[in-house]
Amino acid sequence: MEANKKLFIVFRCVTYDILFYYTLETMFLTLIKGYSFSQVLFITSVDLLFVTLLTFPLNYMLRKVSILNRLRIGIIAFILYFFAFMYVQNFYILCVLTMLKAVGGQVLALNSTSLLKVICKDSDTNEVSKLEGRASAAWWIMEASSAMIAGYLFQFNPYISYYISSGLLLIGFITTYFIKISKEDNYIQEKRTIRRRKESALQKDLAKTLKRLAVAISLVAFAFWGAAETFASSAQLLLQYIGATSVVMGWVYCAVKILTAGVNMLSFKIEKKLGWKFLPISITGFMCSIILMTVTFFIPASFAVKLVFMMIGIAVMYVTRNPYRLNIKNTMTNCFSGTSLERVYSYYFLAENLGGTIFSLLASFIVEQLNLGFAFAISLGVILIVLVPSLIMYVTYYKKAEQELLPTKIDVAQNNKVENKNA
Repeated sequence: MEANKKLFIVFRCVTYDILFYYTLETMFLTLIKGYSFSQVLFITSVDLLFVTLLTFPLNYMLRKVSILNRLRIGIIAFILYFFAFMYVQNFYILCVLTMLKAVGGQVLALNSTSLLKVICKDSDTNEVSKLEGRASAAWWIMEASSAMIAGYLFQFNPYISYYISSGLLLIGFITTYFIKISKEDNYIQEKRTIRRRKESALQKDLAKTLKRLAVAISLVAFAFWGAAETFASSAQLLLQYIGATSVVMGWVYCAVKILTAGVNMLSFKIEKKLGWKFLPISITGFMCSIILMTVTFFIPASFAVKLVFMMIGIAVMYVTRNPYRLNIKNTMTNCFSGTSLERVYSYYFLAENLGGTIFSLLASFIVEQLNLGFAFAISLGVILIVLVPSLIMYVTYYKKAEQELLPTKIDVAQNNKVENKNA
C-alpha cells in the first residue's frame, strides 16, 4: 500500500495537468503554426466541445475496461495528440485531432480519482484527501518550474517542451505497471440504490431542494468555468499581444503558479471560515481580474505598466478560480450521495465543458470581427448575465439544503453512536 501511494504521487505529478504544454500553447500556435488569435480560441472551443460530446459515450465504451488500462488509454491518446499538435499544419485537421486531447484529458480526470480511492480503500477516511494534497503540492512545484523552463526552451527550440511532455507521460504510463491492486478493485463496480416507496414530507421537500441545488450547480459551472477556460487562453494571447516574449511568459506563469499553490494550501481554512460566502467572493475576485485585463488592453501605457497589470490580473484569476472547484466538489459531496452524486458530477462536468465551448466560440467570433479587447469586454458581459442569477440561485438553495440536511446528519450521527455502543 505504501509503495502504491508513492507511485500514485509520481503518476499524479506527470498526468494531473500536462506539464510544459499549456504555458506556451497559444504562442506555439500563433508564431510557429501561423494561426490567428481567433483560430486559437476556436481550437479551444472545439476541444471543449469534444469533451462535452464524449463524456457519456466514453463512460459507456470503457465500462468493461480496468481502471489502470483506462489510464493507459488516456496517456496514449495525449501522446498521439502532442505529435499531431507539433506536426499537423492544416488547421481543420488539427481541430478534428483535438478529439485525442479530449479523450486523454477526460479519461485521466475521471479515473485518477477512482485509482486514488482504490489505493486508500483500507486507510483512514482522511487518507484520500491527504494523499491527493501531497500529490497536488508536488505537481504545483513541477508546474511552476516547467512554466519557467518552457519559456527558455521555446527560444532555443519550440518543440523540445512537447517532447519533454511526452516523456513525462511515458513515465506515468510505465508507473501504472508497478501499481499493484486486486483484480476486483481494478474494475469500477456498479452500485444501485433502492428507493423507498414511502417518504415523509420532510424528505420530499429535501429532494426538491437538492434537485434545484443540482440545477444551480450546473448553471454556475456552465457560466463560471466557461469563463475560466475562455479567459485562460485569452490571457496568454493578450500577453503576447502587448509584446511579452516566451521567457517573460514563462516567468509570469511560474510566479503565478507558486502563488496559487500557496493560496490553495490556505483555501480550506478560508472556506471553513467564510462558509457559503466563499464561492461568491471567489467569483467576484475572478471577474475583477478580467475587468483589469480588459482595461489593460485599451489603456495607452508602456509595456512595463501593461505587464504589471497583466501579472496582477492573471495572478488574481488563477488564485480565485482554483478554489472554486474544491468548493463546488465539497458542496456536491456533502449534499449528495450514491447514484445521485454520480449523476450530479456528470451533469456538472457536462455543463462546464459546454460553457467553455460556447464562450470560446463567442470570443473567437468577436476577435475575428473586432479585436481581443472587445472579446474580453463582450464575453464578460454575456457571462455575467448568466452567472449572477445562477449564483443567487446556488446560494439560496445551498443554504436551504444545509438547514434541511442538518436534522438528517444529526440522526445519522446518533444512529452511529448507538451502533458503536451495541457493538
